[in-house]
Amino acid sequence: MTWTDPLVHTPKRYSRDFRERDSALGALDSQLKTLGATPVHKITTERTAPPADIAALLQTDQALVRRRLVLVNGSPYRMGESWFPLDIVKDSPLEEASPTLVGGVKSALAALGYPQTTAKERITASRTPTPAEFQALDISPERSVAEIMHIGYTADGRVVEVTVTVAPAQTLVAEFEFDLD
Repeated sequence: MTWTDPLVHTPKRYSRDFRERDSALGALDSQLKTLGATPVHKITTERTAPPADIAALLQTDQALVRRRLVLVNGSPYRMGESWFPLDIVKDSPLEEASPTLVGGVKSALAALGYPQTTAKERITASRTPTPAEFQALDISPERSVAEIMHIGYTADGRVVEVTVTVAPAQTLVAEFEFDLD
C-alpha cells in the first residue's frame, strides 16, 4: 500500500447530496474525488447465507453480498462487504458486479423503495488483519486495520444494509459532532 492521507469519517458524508455529487459512487468515492484521487472499485456479488451476526441483524438467512476493493493510485485502499436481505434486492442493480451505482448502495436501496433513515456504526479503531485482509490490502500482517460496521435502518426499523469496511488503521480518522445538555 502506498501512503494516502487519512479520510475523516463523519456522519455528514452519508447525506444524499454528498454521496451523489459529481456522479460519485457513494460516500467514500465522493471523499476520495474531493481529494483529487481517481478511485477504482472492484466489485463482486453473490447470493449466499450471511454470517450468523449479520443474519441476525438482517433477520434472514438469504442475502446478497457485494464485496468491494477500492484502489487509489493503483494501490488497495479499503475493502468491504455489504449485505442485504435478498427479498428486497433480488434481480436489482445491486446484484450487478459493476461500480455503476451513483450515490452508492444507499441511493440504490432508496430507488427500490427502502430509503435508510437511521444508521448505527461500530468502529474498531485497531485490530490485527486476517490473512485475507492483509493480502487484499497489500499490507504486512503486523499492520493494524480499522473496521467499520455500518447498519442501515428504514423508517419502520428494518435493517436493509449491513456493511463491514476494513482499511489500514492509518487511513481513518473518526469524527463525531453531537449536542450536549
